[in-house]
Amino acid sequence: MKFRKVLAPILGTALLIPGMGMAVSAEEGSPTETSGVELRATLDSLLSEHYALAVDSMMKIYDGDEAAEAAMAALDANAADMEPVIASVYGEEGGAAFTEIFDKHNTGTDEYAMAVKEGDEAAQEEALAEIQSFVDEMGAFLGTATEGNLPEDGATAALRAHEDFVQNTFDLYVAGDYEASYTSYLEGFKQIFGAGGAISGAIAAQFPDKFTDPNTAAGDFRSTVSRIAAEHFALAQLSMAKGYNGAADFDFADWAQDQNTEEFRTAIVSIYGEDAGTQFASLWNNEHISVQSELATAQAAGNEEEIQQAQTALIETFASDLGAFLSGATEERLPQEETIANIAAHEQTVVDTFSQYAAGDFETSYDTYREGYTIVFAIGKGLSGAIVDQFPDKFETAVPDKMPATGLGGSANQSNTMMIWVAMSTLILLVSGTVTYRQRRQQ
Repeated sequence: MKFRKVLAPILGTALLIPGMGMAVSAEEGSPTETSGVELRATLDSLLSEHYALAVDSMMKIYDGDEAAEAAMAALDANAADMEPVIASVYGEEGGAAFTEIFDKHNTGTDEYAMAVKEGDEAAQEEALAEIQSFVDEMGAFLGTATEGNLPEDGATAALRAHEDFVQNTFDLYVAGDYEASYTSYLEGFKQIFGAGGAISGAIAAQFPDKFTDPNTAAGDFRSTVSRIAAEHFALAQLSMAKGYNGAADFDFADWAQDQNTEEFRTAIVSIYGEDAGTQFASLWNNEHISVQSELATAQAAGNEEEIQQAQTALIETFASDLGAFLSGATEERLPQEETIANIAAHEQTVVDTFSQYAAGDFETSYDTYREGYTIVFAIGKGLSGAIVDQFPDKFETAVPDKMPATGLGGSANQSNTMMIWVAMSTLILLVSGTVTYRQRRQQ
């Protein structure tokens, strides 16, 4: 759980991909650190960061926030970091083709937000057409690159679902329906993690000699822990900025954090019982979530004494108490001193990202944001690994270590993963009442 070394931008995760002239960092003896699970984690990190930054940049564009340009630049930097990861699997041409297609998404979402702000319906339609072009071309790219292990139709449907979550979250935000907007945001965050499992599963089926199955019970658990941690980090930054600016949706951003906290608490209960869940929730809410709000309020008021108190409470007090809790719960599989230091490093990026934003140093703020986003995935890796080691019987899986090749170049396990991903995406869309691109065109 040595997260402090993981402070470089996410580009460094490209080095995790083994067997292709790059160093292998995965420890195949650990079920949360196999080559397949590491690949999945890399894609989870990049794709979910893209989702968080896409929503963040669109909100800032619409609000006229001075940080909007830096937010868009961070979104582009995230896309650029995907290229070497794809290239390590499919070559430089494949990486370049992926990035060229992906750029259409970022351009389309930025232009859509600008068009909505300006009330330009024609420009909105052009932006939506650009986004649909991305969906179609990326779906075709993934289907071809994976040799059908990720079917083009399924990939296209799931990409369309992702785009609808981004647009629906933004449209509801613009309409002032903040609870529905943040509900959509949370659902979209879950959906994008399905992409990491599906794409990594397809690659593992395509290259069974290079990657183990990423979609094991341990792999699923690591992905879930990482998602909850990453969602927390993204929501913390949204909420603190909203509080600092006195935004109308501040209470709803805090409400979304409460939903994230409850999911974290439920996960703790499922492993350690109700008492541990209660202890965690009290610690998390009283020493973390509430203190973040106090920091935002103090920063807005320019109260330096209260700013310092809140920062100290997060980086020192909370880090120490949570580190002790996690170390004790895992029976010191997470060494206490090291765990405290790693949580403190996470909290430092939370504080610095916000402080730099408040100071108007937006480019540096988003650089720190991306470093902090990387750290929470290292936390997810360490915490999930400790729990799986502590309770190995809970994470046994019947699937083989290596994904078998089939006559279609895939496996039954991967096909099921893809079907589940698309089915869940469709179900969530129906429940949340998402307006699709085709419905927009008809209107």
